[in-house]
Amino acid sequence: MKEDNLKILLAGEGGQGVQVIAEILNNTAYKAGLESIYIPNYGVEQRGGVSLAYLQLSKNPIAYPKFKIADILVVLCERAINRVKNYSNRKTKIINGIGFVEKVEEHNLSPRTYNMMILGLLTEFLPLDNGLVLKTMEEKFKKKNIPAELLNQNKQAFLLGRGLAVRLPRYAKKLASVPIKDHRKWPTFVKTSSDKPKITIKINPQYCKSCGICIYKCPTNALHFSEKITGIYGAPITEVDIKKCIGCGMCESVCPDTAIEVEKEKS
Repeated sequence: MKEDNLKILLAGEGGQGVQVIAEILNNTAYKAGLESIYIPNYGVEQRGGVSLAYLQLSKNPIAYPKFKIADILVVLCERAINRVKNYSNRKTKIINGIGFVEKVEEHNLSPRTYNMMILGLLTEFLPLDNGLVLKTMEEKFKKKNIPAELLNQNKQAFLLGRGLAVRLPRYAKKLASVPIKDHRKWPTFVKTSSDKPKITIKINPQYCKSCGICIYKCPTNALHFSEKITGIYGAPITEVDIKKCIGCGMCESVCPDTAIEVEKEKS
């Protein structure tokens, strides 16, 4: 572990399994011989409130259970943003789990396995053996006597998260990088246009959640994550290589937050 003390904050809605992720990581760290402290914060979870999990991993004794700034911030729902925004700075690695909400259903897995997919993605940034994390997860669920089919789906979701981290390093690594510029210092729209044919792409950094859906749906690979501009979570927004863009409007149609506008002049 490079960091003397790795501070992780997970935030999501009640029922998303935020505490389960933290418990599994806490138990895995113990098995790996690391120091670990986990503090749950349920708030008004039963009323649909935000559930928080504070987790610290270290090779050395941990002096204090609380922290002000997270090294890694995992956000699973929009309503958690305001609740945790003060726990991040420009060095915080932000993992936007919201962009992966539909991934489990796309792979015919139960929505209840969403948190295990996020766990698999998160392990990309942790000094823990993936096999040990998976084993700890299995042990926890077997104690709860969950059905064998659901246990198997949770394992598949974990591996799906690992696959997303491995196969989509551009997304995972960009979210882990330090943003260069805050979107609040930029105009409302970042506008890119070409002349032949006349295509104009407008991207609103204040709406972009860096989910990456537009990037992976683009038929010409014209979209990529910015190395200069950040969006609402402090993660890189989408940018366009206008030379590759054909103005099909696919990005606009799949964007869940209407952050992209495509205008193509009719010939």
